[in-house]
Amino acid sequence: MLRGLTLLVVSCPCALVISTPVSTVSAITSAARNGVVITGGEHLEALGAIRALAFDKTGTLTRGVVRVAEVRASVGRSPDDVVSIAAAIESHSAHPIAQAIIDEARSRGIDTSTHVVADVEQLPGRGIAATVDGVAHAVTVADGGPEADELRLGGATVVQIARAAGDAQHVVGLIALADEVRPEARDVIARLRGLGIRHVAMLTGDHAGVAANVSRELGIDDVRAGCLPEGKTSEIEQLRQRHGSVAMVGDGINDAPALAAASVGIAMGAAGSPTALDAADVALMADDLHALPYLVRLSRAARRVIRQNIWASLVIKGLMIVGVPFGFVSMTLAILVGDMGTSLAVTTNAMRLAAYRPDE
Repeated sequence: MLRGLTLLVVSCPCALVISTPVSTVSAITSAARNGVVITGGEHLEALGAIRALAFDKTGTLTRGVVRVAEVRASVGRSPDDVVSIAAAIESHSAHPIAQAIIDEARSRGIDTSTHVVADVEQLPGRGIAATVDGVAHAVTVADGGPEADELRLGGATVVQIARAAGDAQHVVGLIALADEVRPEARDVIARLRGLGIRHVAMLTGDHAGVAANVSRELGIDDVRAGCLPEGKTSEIEQLRQRHGSVAMVGDGINDAPALAAASVGIAMGAAGSPTALDAADVALMADDLHALPYLVRLSRAARRVIRQNIWASLVIKGLMIVGVPFGFVSMTLAILVGDMGTSLAVTTNAMRLAAYRPDE
C-alpha cells in the first residue's frame, strides 16, 4: 500500500505540466521589462525558428522623420502653391510624409485653412486624394519622369501633386523628401545574420531607386520596391514558401496585411499606426531595432529551458518510478524529490528567463 501511494506521488505530472507555461511567462516578462510586448507564447516560440526577416522601409529602417528637401512647381505655379495644396490634402493623413509636408507649409507661413478640402480618399500604398476648392487633386508617389528621376538620384522620395484635367491628370508640382536611415539598422541586420537569419528583405512602396540607395547602405540584397499592401502580403507568402518561418517588421497601415500574413508580425510600437499594432504579434514599444536580435536569442533561450525542464522531469520521475517497486524510494524522498522538489527545480530554472538581458 505504501509503495503504491509512493508511486502515485512520484507519478504526479505537476513538474511536467508547468515546464512550458512558467518558462513562457518568464520570457514574456523579460521582454516586457525591456520594452517589448509579446501577445502570446506561440509567438515567442516562433521567433526562435524564423529563417527570413522582411523589413518595411519608412519608419522602420529609417527614422520616419521625413523633411522636405526640395519643391518644384510646374509652369504657371509657384512652390508655395504646390506646398499649400499638398499640405491641405495631407492634413487628413497620419503618414510621416504628410507631417513633413505640413511642417514645410508652416515654415513657409502658408495658411492651408483657406482651402476647402472634401471627398478625402486614402490610396493605400500610393498616397491620398481629395477635392481642393472643388477641383480633384491627388498626392501620390511619383511614377517617373526626368525631373522625378533627377531628384531620386540623391536618395529622396518624390511625391507628385496632380489635379484632374478631364480624363487626364496635370502635374502641379513635385516634392522631394529625405529620410534618415536609423543608425543602428546596419549593425542589427549584421547581428541577425550572425544568429542564423538566412535571408533579409526590404519591402517598400517607394521607388526602386530610393529603395536601392537604402539597401546598399544597410547591406540588404533582396529589395522589393513599389509594393502596395497586397503586394507586400504576396511577397511575404513567397518568402514563407521558400524559407519556412518568416517575420515581418513594419509600422504603417500599409504594413498591416503583411504583418498578419507573416509567421510573426513585429510592429514599431511608438511610431506604429494602431492598425499595424492590432495586426502584429509583437510590438517594439521603444522603436529600437536592437530588440530584434534580443528577441531571437530570448526565444531560443526559452525553448532551451523548456526542453531542459521537460527532460529533467521525465528523467527524475522515470528513475524514481523504477526504484519504487524495489523499495529504493521512500515516501519522504518521493515528496521532496519526485514531486515538490522537481516542481520547484523546473520553476526556478524557468524563472531565470525573467532576468534575461538584451546584452546576454
